[in-house]
This record gives sequence, structure tokens and C-alpha cells, in this order.
Amino acid sequence: MSAWEGEMERSYPQLPRWYWNEAERRKQYARWVEAEAESLAMRLAGLLRPDTPADTAGPARLLVESLARDAEWARSLEDGLLRNAA
Repeated sequence: MSAWEGEMERSYPQLPRWYWNEAERRKQYARWVEAEAESLAMRLAGLLRPDTPADTAGPARLLVESLARDAEWARSLEDGLLRNAA
């Protein structure tokens, strides 16, 4: 989360109001994790070809699967936050 907070602080001359609300900040963080993980997984998967050597493709596929789990974790975090807010 600290990487995301640092990115937010560098990106905005003045932080958005929602940033000071812990629940909203966690929700925005979950959305960021989901988007980053999905984007990286798609980019990496797109680089794999049928002729990619197994010693390269195997670890890359493991990383794609790990990123997919990160995205799923972020969705479950956001879903939990939304349920708790209701």
C-alpha cells in the first residue's frame, strides 16, 4: 500500500478528499491493485508465444497466475469493504 500512497502523493498536487477517508482510500487501493495486476498479467501473457522456451514460459506463466490471484484478492477486498459500508 505504501507504493500506491507514494504514487498518489507524487501524482496529485493536492490529494483528493476521499484520500483522507480510510475506507475510501482502501477501496481505491484495491481498485489500483486489481488494475495493475490485470494489466501486467495481460501484457506478460501477450508476450508468450507457442515457441517460447519452456524455461522462460514456465516462470512467466506462474507470474501471470500470481498476478491473477492478486487481482482476485483486490476484488475480494473491495467487495468486503463495500459489504461493510452497506
